[in-house]
Amino acid sequence: MDVVCRYSAGRSMMEYMSEHPTMRIGIVDNDELTLAALSAYLEHRFGSGSVVWRCVLGSKAVRLCRDEQTRPDVLVLDMSLSDMDGVAVCRSIRSESENLPVLAITSFPLHRFAAQIADAGGQGIVAKRNLRNIGMAVEQVAAGLTYMPSELSDSMPGLRFETADKAYARLSRAAERKPVALSEREEAIMRGYAGGLTTQQVGERLGLSENTVKTHTKRAMAKLNARTRSQAIAIWLTEKWGHPET
Repeated sequence: MDVVCRYSAGRSMMEYMSEHPTMRIGIVDNDELTLAALSAYLEHRFGSGSVVWRCVLGSKAVRLCRDEQTRPDVLVLDMSLSDMDGVAVCRSIRSESENLPVLAITSFPLHRFAAQIADAGGQGIVAKRNLRNIGMAVEQVAAGLTYMPSELSDSMPGLRFETADKAYARLSRAAERKPVALSEREEAIMRGYAGGLTTQQVGERLGLSENTVKTHTKRAMAKLNARTRSQAIAIWLTEKWGHPET
């Protein structure tokens, strides 16, 4: 598959690799077999120890990326997770970091998530089935580039991925707007969802029925101008400077 590369101002790929002989990679994917296979491939390509951590929960990946001791050079992020979707994870990380590239991976058709992950501040998206392309994309985004498969440049000509610093600047400007005021109950529900709780678990924590939780969630979605619950969580995380309760 051909790749469209967009170079950012600054260092070249060779300069990056000379400065970082062992790349630090974090991986989050909800499938343990995929985690094992992808870790093995990336360590073969970039060297033993290059995968510094892997996990199945988006909320854990966010915590690891916030901590300077565990922050990777690149995050490889599955779009379909059990606690938070990949878009929400990316937006939360990008709202705080201008120099951590995020590469999305998915087993679904790329166009399903491409625009959402670009808007959330990701640097590219790759099909899970092609390990070689994942390795190539990891190398490129780590060097300050963006990655776009030719199938997307052909089918979605208006799509543009930004470098991490440009995406951070855009989301920072958006965050400067006055946050939407949610009620205390709506805030508590959003906090629960962002922390990986199910609707039933949120209800049990707050002493509410599932239907009541869903009603308040719909109100919060309307206030946040979100079409889905996942989008509402992502927007809420950004406007609240995103700290899911764990």
